[in-house]
Amino acid sequence: MPDVPHNLLGAWLIIPQFIRLPTYKLLRKIGHHLYGSTSSLAVSRLPFGLYLKSTSEGAFNESNALGLIHKYTSVPVPRVLDLVADSRNTYLLTTGLRGEPLARAMDMLSDRDCQEFVDQMQSFISQIRAIPPVGPKNHICNTLGQACSDPRIRDGNPIGPFDDEASFSQYLRHPDDPTWRGHQVVFTHADLNLRNILVDKVTRLDGTRGWAVSGIVDWENSGFYPEYWDCTKAQFEGFRWDERWARALVEVFRPFGGYAKEIELEKRSWTEGDGAFRGTPGPWGKLVEDFYKTL
Repeated sequence: MPDVPHNLLGAWLIIPQFIRLPTYKLLRKIGHHLYGSTSSLAVSRLPFGLYLKSTSEGAFNESNALGLIHKYTSVPVPRVLDLVADSRNTYLLTTGLRGEPLARAMDMLSDRDCQEFVDQMQSFISQIRAIPPVGPKNHICNTLGQACSDPRIRDGNPIGPFDDEASFSQYLRHPDDPTWRGHQVVFTHADLNLRNILVDKVTRLDGTRGWAVSGIVDWENSGFYPEYWDCTKAQFEGFRWDERWARALVEVFRPFGGYAKEIELEKRSWTEGDGAFRGTPGPWGKLVEDFYKTL
């Protein structure tokens, strides 16, 4: 996806927000007409290869997260072009990325593609985990050092920030279980599933054609979390994917420790509700538990 020329972008950003914002809303309507809806109700494809995300919260954190990733890693993520807000929502304008969600393309990928996906993701996770913290060591927070948000905790309402893992774990089921202790706190995507990983066709060095990861999107919940967080969060939705890809997600995290104990504790939690978190029991727990019995 070609970058927007810097001189054109610079000139556009000089224009007052009260003009830019209605322009984006108009482009969103045009985009819906031209391209239809995307996989997320909050995200609209615009003309000129751009995307607009509209949220009531999270856009400032996502914008900062994308900046950190561009600064410290080679992980392919969208580039932030603008961030504006009205009385109801915040609008994040970004470049697009090549490819399509792995959730839609997974049946077209070969076993070799699947193994190369594992290798790529291990490299990307290593890089984002090396991003330096924005607060004190072991501080659990979003990328701005503020309260973090995850849909599995209190329906996504902000919590924290926390001084340490023990304080954070009080929001989990079995909060005093020693399994929820002793982890490094690292930069985390916090919603790493196959809908948020893009893949595209490539030509390998040996001349064969295949698929490779072309981008990772949807960083609004990212922050600094215990190191197991991306692993267990990704596997929570494993029942949505076929067995090959559920196993691939397990393999992605094996070099980092695998987090078998953490997964087992979450399995116990899934039978009690929708996740590892305190709340009203729901239907997902039994689905996920039954699925993981097959692995």
